Parts: sequence; structure tokens; C-alpha cells
Amino acid sequence: MAYTIDGLTITEQLLRLTGRANKPFAERLHPGIPGVLGLRIPDLRALAKRIAKQPDWERYLAEAEAGTRSEAEDFMEARILHGLVLGQIPVGALEPYLQHVARWVERINSWSVCDSFSLAGGKRLVAEHGEQLWRFLTSYLEREEEYPLRFGIVVLMQYFVDEEHVAELLERYLTVRHEGYYVRMGLAWAIAECYVRYPEVTEPYLEERRFTPWVHNKALQKIRESLRCSPEEKQRLAALRVPLPKD
Repeated sequence: MAYTIDGLTITEQLLRLTGRANKPFAERLHPGIPGVLGLRIPDLRALAKRIAKQPDWERYLAEAEAGTRSEAEDFMEARILHGLVLGQIPVGALEPYLQHVARWVERINSWSVCDSFSLAGGKRLVAEHGEQLWRFLTSYLEREEEYPLRFGIVVLMQYFVDEEHVAELLERYLTVRHEGYYVRMGLAWAIAECYVRYPEVTEPYLEERRFTPWVHNKALQKIRESLRCSPEEKQRLAALRVPLPKD
């Protein structure tokens, strides 16, 4: 029997939210991704919180992880919802929780599915299990598939750009060699975040042009677009841009 909440299946719950959706806009942001409804993230987050508060939330996860939805019901937003629920459920032992996360990672099929995720408990979970989470997340930097690799890049950026880890994190990012657009954009975003939080650690990587030219230039662009970057920094960083073959 399909999982229900308030008497409705997940498909029915998602379709109820389409009145506030913007499908054409969302489809433009996700070219080639099937099943885009254009639902609002706040609406999906509210539904995820309701699911996580139910005594049978594990039934929801079992159904979501089974991946048995028909093609007509395999909405991108169902995958977003799955990740959002993982950010709300109670975490007992860490290993079973990470197994749930790992199964969800294999279902990521767009940048927004990836980027909507956060760890249940957030920084508190990292404080309690930092070493295990570091190992789990850095393992994704060795993946060859575009979205699992982006997942590792982005979630490490969320939780490990700190004084203890930033230098090693930048070294780990240097090992990523992948031509996928969403991997390269994720790297540029993460490098920019490292810079705005720890410029003294990150700037040598930019001065020495240690990342691939496209990622290097895109990271500079993102830094210079940041409100946390002073006019003087923007001018200095602009001089570090690497000419690309098409320039």
C-alpha cells in the first residue's frame, strides 16, 4: 500500500501544491530534466517537516528509496522532497542515517535536487560526528558521476569551510577533474565560499592558478559578485583571470 499523509499519497500531495507553482520558469532552469512541476521550495520544506513528524516516516523513506514510481509520477520535486525529509528526521545511530543519505544521492538528477539537501541536525551533527561525516562526504569527490560528485562538493562546502578544514578542503577540491557543467559550477561556488570566509588561505590557490582555467575564472567571478568582497579586492582579483582559448 502506498504511503499516505493526511489521507493523500505523495503524488497527490505534490499535485495539490501546483497551484502555487511556476512550471515554465522551473523548466527553463532545468533543461532536459523530466517531471518538473515548478513547486516552491518552502512548500516542499513544509511538507517534508510534516512527514518527518509522523510516527511512520520510515515507511515514507522505504517507498522513496524503492524508486518504484511510474515515469508519469517520477517528479523532480519528489526527489527534492526526499532529500528535504532526510534533513528533518531524527538521527539515532549515524551509520543507518548515512545509508539513507547514500541511497538518496543515487537518485539525484538535477542541481536543485542536490543543492536543496542539508544534514539533519546540521552543525550539531557535524560537531558530534565530524570525522565520520568528513570521510563520508569526501568519498564522493572520487565519484565519476556528475551529481554524486557535485553532492560531495556542495555539502562539504556547507559544513566544512572552517578554520580546521579549509586548507585540506581546497586540496581535496584540487583532485576533482570532471568536465560536467554542474561539477565545475559547484567547484567554483565552493572555492568562492572558501575565499570569502578565509581569503588568506584561499588567495594563494588563485594567485598560483592551481585550479583548471574555467573553474578558476568562474570562482573569481563569483567572488567579485559577492557583497562581502571589497572594491579593492575585486580589482586585484580581476587581474588574476586566466585567458581561455575562446577569449
